[in-house]
Amino acid sequence: MDLRPGYDAAFMNSLGEGHLPGYLGVLITDVRPGVLLAELPLREHLFAPNGYLHAGSVVTLADTAAGYACLAHLPEGTSFTTLELKANFMRTLREGVLRCEARAGQVYGFFGIDFVVEPLE
Repeated sequence: MDLRPGYDAAFMNSLGEGHLPGYLGVLITDVRPGVLLAELPLREHLFAPNGYLHAGSVVTLADTAAGYACLAHLPEGTSFTTLELKANFMRTLREGVLRCEARAGQVYGFFGIDFVVEPLE
């Protein structure tokens, strides 16, 4: 799976400036064939009033990572949109950094997302 030339982490981060990913603080940390890594440093505005990380914050990170990964691998002159997104939540975070990895699947344009939750010390 080839990357589009110039679609590195710095370019991807520039796409989010002035848009939801930039406002929330989504950071793309690596882009390579078939994989995109992203993270979201947790700050107060990402939490729901009950003190838990807002599901919309998590889904925004997932959708951004999958979308940017797709964009980085599409042929020049083509585009995409999210048609379906499903999330299952097993636990939450209250501090730290939420990281995820978008990986290319068997179906072209499909990216699976894994979240990495590191233990807090």
